[in-house]
Amino acid sequence: MIGLYLCCITLLSSCYSRDQKLNLIVDIMTQSQLLNHSEELKNGEGTHKRLKISVAHFDNSALIKTYSKTLIGRCMNPEEQEMKALFTNLPKIWELEERVTGIDLGFGKFQFDFKTEEDFEAVLKQQPFHFDYWMLSLARWQPKQSKSFPSEIMFWIQIIGVPLEFRTVPTFESIGGALERTVAVDLVHNRVQVAIDAFKEMCFETTVDFKGGEFYDGEEYDGEEVVVSFHYENLFGYCKLCASLCHKEELCPLEPKNSKMSPE
Repeated sequence: MIGLYLCCITLLSSCYSRDQKLNLIVDIMTQSQLLNHSEELKNGEGTHKRLKISVAHFDNSALIKTYSKTLIGRCMNPEEQEMKALFTNLPKIWELEERVTGIDLGFGKFQFDFKTEEDFEAVLKQQPFHFDYWMLSLARWQPKQSKSFPSEIMFWIQIIGVPLEFRTVPTFESIGGALERTVAVDLVHNRVQVAIDAFKEMCFETTVDFKGGEFYDGEEYDGEEVVVSFHYENLFGYCKLCASLCHKEELCPLEPKNSKMSPE
């Protein structure tokens, strides 16, 4: 490397003044150091080592019991949902003011501690909830939870387009199971309650292949699948481009202006 600097000095001696040569050599040295540092990072050198801490084993069974009435929530679009206002307004919506305590867990997640199991269950039965026009995912706290917990939202979904001769509990359970996890079926109102994964794109229409049935001879539908559509009750805030619950259309990767321009 020193030889390179001396070579530069020799080549530049007849072209530049003394001050110009010094400035140019410093610039060459600086760029060379940056390149060397970049190579070190690529090779795993020069990086900060992450501190690893081990906690001694202890009996936390009593501590876990204290969270038996703890609700964990997630703002599906935290950039649009104000956490401070959420802590003020959700207890009012639940009619549980002064009876629940909210804590900000960071990263768009929060918890509410309930005093009674009855209040806790009553809130879960009222799902789904939204705040600031975007959806909330709520679930009972559980140990050893994944990073995506909570991610389920309970929706009643009206299923439109199922032929009358196939409007049975098994049919609706099958359709709900294809969407995610079937919880209940309401044939009177042609709907199914499903716990969907809120990180997956919503499904508003699909095709269903009906096979079997006492009066089905395979000719009425000519072997074609039937198109059915879904209406999600109390659904707020989703991207109309990709059906995500996590961002607005303006920030959608499918929005042309957000796609990266290919190099010419």
